[in-house]
Amino acid sequence: YGGFGENGRDYTIYLKPGESTPAPWINIIANERLGFLASASGGGYTWAENSGENRLTTWRNDPVTDMPGEILYLRDEETGQIWTPTPQPTPAAAPYLVQHGAGYTRYRHHSHGLKQRLRLFVVPNAPVKIVQLRLENATQRPRRLTATLYVEWVLGPSRHDTQTTIIPSYRREYAALLAQNPYHTEFGEAVAFLATSQPPHGLTTDRAEFIGRLGSLSQPDAMKRIGLSDRIEAGLDPCGVMQMHIDLPPGGSQEIYFLLGQGRDEAETLALISRFQQAEEVAAAWQATQDLWDEVLGTIQVETPDPAMNMLLNRWLLYQALACRIWGRSALYQSSGAYGFRDQLQDVMCLIHARPDLTRQQLLRAARHQFEAGDVLHWWHPPSGRGVRTRITDDLVWLPFVTAYYGAGMGDTAVLDEQVPFLLGEP
Repeated sequence: YGGFGENGRDYTIYLKPGESTPAPWINIIANERLGFLASASGGGYTWAENSGENRLTTWRNDPVTDMPGEILYLRDEETGQIWTPTPQPTPAAAPYLVQHGAGYTRYRHHSHGLKQRLRLFVVPNAPVKIVQLRLENATQRPRRLTATLYVEWVLGPSRHDTQTTIIPSYRREYAALLAQNPYHTEFGEAVAFLATSQPPHGLTTDRAEFIGRLGSLSQPDAMKRIGLSDRIEAGLDPCGVMQMHIDLPPGGSQEIYFLLGQGRDEAETLALISRFQQAEEVAAAWQATQDLWDEVLGTIQVETPDPAMNMLLNRWLLYQALACRIWGRSALYQSSGAYGFRDQLQDVMCLIHARPDLTRQQLLRAARHQFEAGDVLHWWHPPSGRGVRTRITDDLVWLPFVTAYYGAGMGDTAVLDEQVPFLLGEP
């Protein structure tokens, strides 16, 4: 189904019509405040601050259907044909090329006389996900299309717990849908957003309107009608849907994008929207993403006789340790959002040379979650720090052990000479 391309810089999956990977093949893309899961099927789900307790959209944990919680639909306004630029949930009868890279996932597709490129990435220093779509008209006649992004708001651990308490609103001057869950004990002030790069043609926050009674995400009722109701109302089955018109001359192309994220309050949210609705800011964010990962993953280069080993050691294992294990703390199989005393200390050992600041940060974070009695929190949830206090013994080894190696990495070999024999039980 795929393999490493561009000297290991991405993992490329080629899916013929009707094909899917045997299991969801995913990429975790994150910074310290926001991240998302993307699979070979589509856009997965997004979280802010805590991937378990503050999911912005739905995490399904379904390895069979792998149905995304965020879906971009395309519709030809002449013929009414509907499809997705991702392999799920409404594929066209043409191949899809999926590329997972460090800090991004990209989908390439050519159907309905259109070359389609969808790129998903996170701004390195802000809680903003960018859904960037480029369409090129490969025919000799004008085309009119709509691009519609659907997201299932969660704003908590589960839709079942939060769907009655989500309050949506629309800020016309920002071309943005906002959503807030004031009943969330830790993120009640936070304001999520879905915004567009140009004024939308239509929108709704009513999931029943969009999918329809007995409808499905593969053929939602709203995509079979002209326009959306612009209904913004609390107490409904919540979602966020925004639709944009795209007009393409023969041979012409256009790029649009959606913004998805969450600020800690409304003021930060509106500032983020204003900033990243500027095309030059999006371009700068994309360049910064590449620069960040090239710097982190290029600090040390390992050469062995095995090219496959080199690919994994020089990019992918380190990338997954940071994006998935430290920043995301999420995947398809498990999405806890919590820090583990032992687990994340183990993970940051590989960052001692590439990002020593993050290793030090995790050492201090773990040190704050121990007790005078000698035990620790086995795991805890940010931002409040609530967790489980246990007497699991192997937790206690890792703080001095990683501290010793961190000290050695920073040039203090004495601390390593002192700590390792002690940890091994030697006199």
